[in-house]
Amino acid sequence: MASTPSTRRQHVTDSFARRSADDVAKAFIPHYYNLFDTNREGLASLFRNESQFTFEGDGPKAGAPAIMEKLRTLPPVQHQPQTIETQPSTNPNAILVFCTGNILVEQGKPLKYSEVFQLVASAPGQYYLHNVIFRFNYA
Repeated sequence: MASTPSTRRQHVTDSFARRSADDVAKAFIPHYYNLFDTNREGLASLFRNESQFTFEGDGPKAGAPAIMEKLRTLPPVQHQPQTIETQPSTNPNAILVFCTGNILVEQGKPLKYSEVFQLVASAPGQYYLHNVIFRFNYA
């Protein structure tokens, strides 16, 4: 199939959006996990009233107050993200992020985890967490 100016522009636009989403995710994931591991209360600013959070099938918890209440019940952890994948979401201002890695719970042995985030732009260069789903990966 021959490339037309329209398909070339779409490819350039898609490539730019993909890079931008990757850049956002690569900046966001360390920020989120640093707050989660060292200052969990700092996560409150990343959630809105319309945010949803599910942890190991418990949820979804809706809104920042309910999400923070759940986060406060979780033990101390240390995240070690290993992979970060991104996709555009249905809204051009949203990014879907999938992260896998190891997590140490109360300094125990590392466990595998997967986590999905939907980031939505609230202003240029600023995102909030619209959706979060967390699961341990058991073999």
